[in-house]
Amino acid sequence: MQRLIYWLAPLYTAAIIIASLIKNPAPPVNVHHVDKIYHAVAYLIMTLVWYFYFYTRYLSKQSFTSIRVSTILNNWSRTIAIGAAVFSFLVGVLVEFGQEYIAVNRTMDFMDVLANIAGIIIAMFMLLIIDKFFNKQKTA
Repeated sequence: MQRLIYWLAPLYTAAIIIASLIKNPAPPVNVHHVDKIYHAVAYLIMTLVWYFYFYTRYLSKQSFTSIRVSTILNNWSRTIAIGAAVFSFLVGVLVEFGQEYIAVNRTMDFMDVLANIAGIIIAMFMLLIIDKFFNKQKTA
């Protein structure tokens, strides 16, 4: 699992960056601001993936012999979650600046940043709720 997480987080982030900077046609969906939903979901996933990445790195430094998803989900780390959230936020802001100053046919949109933040906040709440669920089972 460690190798999967080590590669998944950087590759997912690279895919988001590339997809955000290249010219791509909008999908034919008749929903207003559907791109904001895409942003929120993409950054929700990015935050979760980086949380697992940072937590796996932390556990590997603590000489854990086996790192499992249940170990990570069972032990909420506010510090690691904040690190993953800040990292995801910075990537989102840098991508928006890249759209304005590097990409052709793309423009910076403050509402995209807000959608990214919404996804990051939802990811943080998901991690917190999962932790409360696991800790409730431990004490019961």
